[in-house]
Amino acid sequence: MNVIARIKDYFDSFGRNYNWHNMGTGIPLLEKLRCFECRLIHKVNTDNYVAMELYRKRHAEIRTYMGFIQSQKITKKMRKASELSERRSIGNKLLFNQTYGAAGFVKRDFLGTETASEDEIRAFVEKHEAVFKKPLYQSGGAGIELLRREDLSEEELAELKRRAYVLEERIRQHRLLNEINPSCVNTVRIVTILDKDRNTQFVGAALRCGAAGSIVDNMHFGGIAYPIDLKTGRITGPGRDNETERSHDTHPSSGMFMIGLQLPNWDILLREVSKAAQLSKNMIYLGWDIAITEDGVDFIEANFGHGVDVIQYDNVGKKEIMRKYLKGTPCEF
Repeated sequence: MNVIARIKDYFDSFGRNYNWHNMGTGIPLLEKLRCFECRLIHKVNTDNYVAMELYRKRHAEIRTYMGFIQSQKITKKMRKASELSERRSIGNKLLFNQTYGAAGFVKRDFLGTETASEDEIRAFVEKHEAVFKKPLYQSGGAGIELLRREDLSEEELAELKRRAYVLEERIRQHRLLNEINPSCVNTVRIVTILDKDRNTQFVGAALRCGAAGSIVDNMHFGGIAYPIDLKTGRITGPGRDNETERSHDTHPSSGMFMIGLQLPNWDILLREVSKAAQLSKNMIYLGWDIAITEDGVDFIEANFGHGVDVIQYDNVGKKEIMRKYLKGTPCEF
């Protein structure tokens, strides 16, 4: 994308469904100008400005927040320092399951459709009655469908063979997470950095809960993210979504009050993520999506080029801690 196209895309972002009247001064033009000023000075995009409620903050505080633009620069350095095979083991959902499944982090059953026979696909779906069908490379929950045994037609089989998908057994999440919203697996997004001494450092975490009736928890599909205290695994404040400028003390689907909620198996989650991060040689800055189960955790995926909004919903900027952890690495900034 050339410079002119990027500028146009940025100003087009002002036209999204944001209620500029509810921000800061309440004067949309002034807020958009301040948003543009923050982009120039603090390297935050429009989504950052709205989602992290930067319109409520002074420049001295905004300076402490990691913005998407700087985060993408870090990711670009990381990609440059890594091998293609390592990047694919993260970015390809099937390869991720194979790599991290072999190490014991992915617990659910899965099958790649590209190399499986039609009989193997039928047997897999028959065994589990309903499975998730995921495109290998799409992100943000795009393209994910629930495939039921009765929906496995000849046309569907042909589609599964024609394009590359991974089929996955449905995860049985912990009963507490199921009470919050049972329509999908509600996952923890936790961001790690491998420092220069290859110690796993935790940057921030949030619980992503799906909207009522949604089969995915992603923010792009109406999900809500609640900030988590890294040490305790307790939710520390209201959640936010990408659809409104509202905060959520409760989850709209169940009505459960979320602030102060203690997530189960938090010590297991931290231990397992710390070990999983060590598998990478040069992919040192990753966002992990983790399901909490009754007896532990199950790794959904890892992400590079991930957003930084949700891990800063606790109103604590993460720029300086990231600068500290990345010092002396190829991703130093």
